[in-house]
Amino acid sequence: MNKTYWQRIKKIEGPGSKEEFDQVGQKNTRNAFEKFILKNSNKNSLLLDAGCSTGVEAFRLYNKGYLGRYFGVDNNLKAIKLARKNLSDNQKVKFFSFDLSKLNFKSNYFDIVLTKDVIEHHQYYVKILSELSRLTKKFLILSMFIKPSFFLGDKITLHKDGYYLNRYNQGKLFRFMAKHHFKKPKKIYEDWQDIVFVFEKVV
Repeated sequence: MNKTYWQRIKKIEGPGSKEEFDQVGQKNTRNAFEKFILKNSNKNSLLLDAGCSTGVEAFRLYNKGYLGRYFGVDNNLKAIKLARKNLSDNQKVKFFSFDLSKLNFKSNYFDIVLTKDVIEHHQYYVKILSELSRLTKKFLILSMFIKPSFFLGDKITLHKDGYYLNRYNQGKLFRFMAKHHFKKPKKIYEDWQDIVFVFEKVV
């Protein structure tokens, strides 16, 4: 089986150590969904960070007072090894190297699922969001650095290095999530580049 770009990559994109975590970019974006997570969680909450890289969000959330358990998943094994090293002192944190479209967790297992800057970089969102929808019990937070389009169709762009830089049609994306039992999302943050949607699952 051929490895994806993200499984082959040797360079870590983003901070690789605790000392670098406070210098991470997109701080306003992160603050927005971190605020939502903290408001909508408690000591019994289970959070999945799909595309966790080196564990930045685990570090930031616990520093801000997150009380629940955190599960980070990424298919870049080097990033996962760094994440485990960086957060080895936190017993509530677990990291796994999995394909995001095939996750070994029970349905409706996680109270909150977060995925940041992920679906834009993959061939398409169907497999990943179908799987994340299956795992979500309450809220799915979708943070994107390439805003979806209101009027244009999906634009799938393969970078020469082997990863994607996709812009999706917003209406089509929302209809897809509705078919997976989510309400119309709330937009909790937007700037010149990033946008963050929260999808609430219909029980």
